[in-house]
Amino acid sequence: MTNPDISIVTPVFNSVRWIELCVQSVRHSLKGRNYEHIVVDGGSTDGTLEYLKQQKDIRLIEGPDQGMYDALNKGMATARGRVLGHLNADEQYDRAGLNRALEKLKQSGADAVFSPTIMLDEHLNFLYLFNQITVPRPIDADWHMPVQTCSLLYLREIWERCPYPAEYCVVGDHVWFRRQMKLGLKLVSVRKPIGLFTWHQDDIAKRLGSHGENALTDVNRKTLRMRIAKLFFRLRKLVLGGCLPPLQLSYEIMTEQKTGTRRSIVLPRLGF
Repeated sequence: MTNPDISIVTPVFNSVRWIELCVQSVRHSLKGRNYEHIVVDGGSTDGTLEYLKQQKDIRLIEGPDQGMYDALNKGMATARGRVLGHLNADEQYDRAGLNRALEKLKQSGADAVFSPTIMLDEHLNFLYLFNQITVPRPIDADWHMPVQTCSLLYLREIWERCPYPAEYCVVGDHVWFRRQMKLGLKLVSVRKPIGLFTWHQDDIAKRLGSHGENALTDVNRKTLRMRIAKLFFRLRKLVLGGCLPPLQLSYEIMTEQKTGTRRSIVLPRLGF
């Protein structure tokens, strides 16, 4: 059996409401491609595990873990694809955006590709477009997280040189991205959104409440250097059109009816 071209890793714990939509989305978005979907379950007791065991086209890893980033590392370590993606159980992919990003990554020779992200409420209604199109410099990761993980794909060797920091519960993706930028991560962007992110009451940040984690403990964001970097980033975003909404935003989404639904938003609201 040949290795897949792309591996998607989903960490999950007690997410029965969302996991089926996530699995359906990956299945639909990568149909026709050589891929694998690895789901790492940390010991769910709400029906999530029972659902996953019935899915013959996913690779299920069971057992206790130390949190989301430890689960991600377990999945990435077994992944066989040249390209990796991290998609949480309450997130989805847009088929057109995902495939455009994979082509851009292949053609550009970059280490990773990212895009804007479609933000949804808990009922899967459109909230706003997080229009991340500006390729960041290493310093830009020192004052904010320039990408959303559901809208980021990267080469396997990028994870191999720097796995996720398992000591974090919530901000490990930002810490990991900062480290990758310091190692010289070569990024490209596409304007078609890759990922759909869902805001809801059960997401990990809200469950943990005031978690006290900080990805920027070593940074003073009030220094002149950081303020200039922030201003320069925003100017670049303005010049590139990142502050202007597309005339029309079109995307596909899996709903509780388990069917891919195409939605279109004219002049979508932007989030900043």
